[in-house]
Amino acid sequence: MSRVSRRWAWLLLAVVALGCRTGAGPEEAVAGLELPPLSAQPTVPQLVVLVSVAGLGPDAYRGPLPTMPLLARMARAGAFADRVEPVAPASSSPAHASLITGRQPAQHRVTSERLLGDRGVRRAGFDHASQLRGPSLWSVSVQRRPNVAALGWPTTVGAAIPLLLPDVGMPPRGATWLEALADKSTPWLLERAQSRGGDDPETAIPGAARDGVLVGVACDVIASPSPPSLLLLHLAQPRVPVARFGPGTPAAREAYAGVDARLNTLLGCLRDEGRLATSALVVVGDTGVVPVHTVLSPNAWLEEEGLLARDAAGRGLRGWRALVRSNGGSAFVYARSEGDAVRARRELEARAQDGRFRVVSAEELLDAGADPEAWFGLEARLGYVFTDDAAVIGPVPSALLGAAGYLSDVPAMSPGFVAWGSGVRRGVRIPWLRQIDVAPTVALLLGVPLDEADGRAPLGALNLPAAQRTRGDAGGD
Repeated sequence: MSRVSRRWAWLLLAVVALGCRTGAGPEEAVAGLELPPLSAQPTVPQLVVLVSVAGLGPDAYRGPLPTMPLLARMARAGAFADRVEPVAPASSSPAHASLITGRQPAQHRVTSERLLGDRGVRRAGFDHASQLRGPSLWSVSVQRRPNVAALGWPTTVGAAIPLLLPDVGMPPRGATWLEALADKSTPWLLERAQSRGGDDPETAIPGAARDGVLVGVACDVIASPSPPSLLLLHLAQPRVPVARFGPGTPAAREAYAGVDARLNTLLGCLRDEGRLATSALVVVGDTGVVPVHTVLSPNAWLEEEGLLARDAAGRGLRGWRALVRSNGGSAFVYARSEGDAVRARRELEARAQDGRFRVVSAEELLDAGADPEAWFGLEARLGYVFTDDAAVIGPVPSALLGAAGYLSDVPAMSPGFVAWGSGVRRGVRIPWLRQIDVAPTVALLLGVPLDEADGRAPLGALNLPAAQRTRGDAGGD
């Protein structure tokens, strides 16, 4: 195992496979699509498109030289957030589950990136929709508007979504992306993905090539005889370069420019089908990303304490009494018994005295809506990250220079939020928003209830008829 968290190890493999290429693909530059002015009269969108972008933060659409000029124009013309409070941990899988449910991870139970097992942190992630608890945007939407599409959205394998190409991450060794999707997708969408270049070997890695196929399929869905009322789309191009080279670097900026080009293509398809003026787009980040430099290995310390044991080959664990599961900038600690938890906490509190991380109480985790199964947690100082790997004797330099997964609501961890189109108010700046408020906002645009959401839509950012606001205004405070 490398000297990074197992959660990030596939990123290194992806960078090698890509040869560090981060190009935007055929649409290298945004052509400058004209955005029609938003109506001053309340409107109801016929289509709502929720686009999540890996690592997207507010800096991508703010400032005099934004990395995503089209998204910046959408923000100025519609509504945007200066700061979004992420869920805990600020990690992709929990964030996507919250974006679709409006609930905290403690409620929807997608609490980390990888599952736990008897032999430690597993390679498997929260991929299947059965792991997601409670109502979601797609489950409430199909009851009223049957046509729903999800393209590359995490935790949708097996979801009851009529038009589905789920997120499958990197396919098994020897398999192509389309082969990994074959028994999990709507056949017509699989055919469209193949016709759009899904057989290209580069689509095996979440990135520019796969994003191009997904946007092409989205255009096919929009142009179909029965287009959906809700389209979910995840664009992952920035994930590898931002993690490998760090946020704000030329490689990261190029990747976000590539996403901007994809959005331009998507808007162009809506325009060509005469649907741009009747659609609403909500573009969000899953996490913010901060620069990192050093890896910490708490499981190595627990091994020294006798709380876990590696197998003879050193490739995994034979068993554990206490275990740390990394989220990147934070980690959760699990134990077989109260006594094991006390021993683990005593050891980790002693290690925390040098100030590189802090121990987070169970009460603080519960207040943050994080994993209720954890006995306690750890949070690294910005710049440090955790690994699951007990074989790493740290601290060691981090091979990756960008990471997410912290618990604290620090500005650098803020994901982005932009809404534009039918039903969106013109020129609204939102100083602060919670990530759990996104799903209720989309539900309000759709006019469907999301009764168990912890978040609430910012009504002042929307321009909907009073009847629509009343039908969709659901959620907690």
